[in-house]
Amino acid sequence: MRFAHEVALNAQAKKKAVRRSNVTNSCVISAGEMFADGTMIELVSGSSGPNKPDLLLWNGSRATVGRRVERGGCIYEAPELAPSLSRAIRLPSRSRSYDSARSLFAAMTELFQHHLDLPNRESNLLACFAIGTWLADCLPTAPSLAISGPEPELGVDLLRLLSCVCRHSLMLAEVTAGSFRSLPMHLSPTLLLNQQELKPNLQRLFRASSYRGLHVPGNRGTVIDLYGPKAIVCGTDAPVDTLGGGVIHISVTPSQLQSSALDEQVQNEIANHFQPRLLMYRLKNSGTVCESRVEVSELTFAMRQLARSVAMCFPEDAELARDAVQLLRPQDEEVRGQRSRDVNCAIVEILLGIIHQRKQPTEKVDRKQRAVKVDELAKDLNALLQSRGELIEYGAEEIGWKLKGLNIKRHSDRCGRQVLLDRGTSQIVHRLARAYDLPCPQCVQGDCPDFAPPQVTLPN
Repeated sequence: MRFAHEVALNAQAKKKAVRRSNVTNSCVISAGEMFADGTMIELVSGSSGPNKPDLLLWNGSRATVGRRVERGGCIYEAPELAPSLSRAIRLPSRSRSYDSARSLFAAMTELFQHHLDLPNRESNLLACFAIGTWLADCLPTAPSLAISGPEPELGVDLLRLLSCVCRHSLMLAEVTAGSFRSLPMHLSPTLLLNQQELKPNLQRLFRASSYRGLHVPGNRGTVIDLYGPKAIVCGTDAPVDTLGGGVIHISVTPSQLQSSALDEQVQNEIANHFQPRLLMYRLKNSGTVCESRVEVSELTFAMRQLARSVAMCFPEDAELARDAVQLLRPQDEEVRGQRSRDVNCAIVEILLGIIHQRKQPTEKVDRKQRAVKVDELAKDLNALLQSRGELIEYGAEEIGWKLKGLNIKRHSDRCGRQVLLDRGTSQIVHRLARAYDLPCPQCVQGDCPDFAPPQVTLPN
């Protein structure tokens, strides 16, 4: 009887071991999930091990944390991180309720003002960026921030403070194109980069990684998803301009920044206060992020998508979303100033004026003019750009290449290269004028058929 009892106990132990093995084998290793019913799984710091995060399961009203979580009959477990990565990336420890989106936004603004003595607008923009990192996977474009200034140390202080409030923050320095491709993007990090030099290949990767769903080629037939938010300390304004219009630009100067005791203890205290509340903000708002109704048509084309993404970060508070978009107005004015000195935009502006002069019977111009010489166009272009402070002077050959890039055809005759002012050219110029947001009284009044966007008829 005793022998039979021992055999039964051994059999039960084996069954339990098999069940434990099956559970382990059926575990899904996950760094985060978002399900259609609003259920979410998030990485949090935990006690599973020095390099092993815990998982938080959110069912829409309540959060549970554990080494493993179960949802729909499936067991989920966090990935094991490399020791160096585990020490470098910041994860929230739990979720915690917050009063309102506006109060959370105001507290973060005050944080940047208190520790870095930044002006109100810059502090507000930093709060916008930080909140956006918690909803980046729900936005059409990832939040991007460029920080310029003469002192790299000041930018690094700003990165340290951002690391306390951004989602899965990871501070890095001097990233190359190759190392950027190898980053653990499956963890959805917010990259905080001290990058004093931006080489062209890295610029292209940064721009590509700002668009959700846009992959880059990997090795052996694979593709890599580099999408994610990032803040970059660039040093000067020159690299900022190469990143495109969809980037929030913050400029910091020594007179603005005071010495601040941002040691590790202070950073941890800030993170322990804000990270749980920001995680709850993500849990509550990820399912309600949608296209904002905030009007952005008055902004330049380059700034509109950025403005839409900023507004979408505040689904709880439509007024706060509108206020956030207004913060981008000064940057939009800078974009307009840069655009007025852009050679391509100036070419379109001049051709648009010539085309409409031909259509005005009261103008003292040769309405029979059917072409404009490229060398004459170059002279007018240089005069216009010089009046706006541009020092570079363009030759006729350079303008010819610019025209080709704009898809404006040139023709040759005994007088030289010229642009025919026919209906086809007019339509191309007007399409480019819409893209550059160039004003035209006739177009605004609806008197110009070439300005109206083409009507698309969908099949039944």
